[in-house]
Amino acid sequence: MTESTPAATPGANGQFEHLDPRARWGFRLRALIGFELFGVFALMLLVPLAVKLELPGVLFRWLIPLVLLLMPLPAWFYAGARWRRMRYALGPLGLRIQRGVWWRSDTLVPRSRVQHIDLHRGPLDRRLGLAGLRVYTAGSELGKLTLNGLPHERATALRDALIRVDDDVL
Repeated sequence: MTESTPAATPGANGQFEHLDPRARWGFRLRALIGFELFGVFALMLLVPLAVKLELPGVLFRWLIPLVLLLMPLPAWFYAGARWRRMRYALGPLGLRIQRGVWWRSDTLVPRSRVQHIDLHRGPLDRRLGLAGLRVYTAGSELGKLTLNGLPHERATALRDALIRVDDDVL
């Protein structure tokens, strides 16, 4: 395989590939929204407690901005770690995905179990030139595996390579 044609057969050699660097922004935006929602929920629990305990008003002036301004920091680092730890490989057996920040998983989807594959692109993905790959499988407890953060061309090539059937099998 030459250096000029890796997109034609992505991961055919079974080497792990990382997600596109542009995907970090999507991961960070989603994490920021999730962490901010968590912060708002925490405030909804803390404010009535502070009122009940008759804490001074200065605490209210500092509590809300402190929680809302500190939430982007862990979101930024968590999303970066999530992006760094997610990788995939397409080998002769099928698609293998390794991911996880605290709990790591290593998933292999055999080609023989693939039912169909979808490409999906949300507004942010389209803006960044990315796509997600959804692989639906047969005979498993969790029938769908999603791999987000791929360049659109790479996702298309992965889809085509994953569903390719050799003529010897037919």
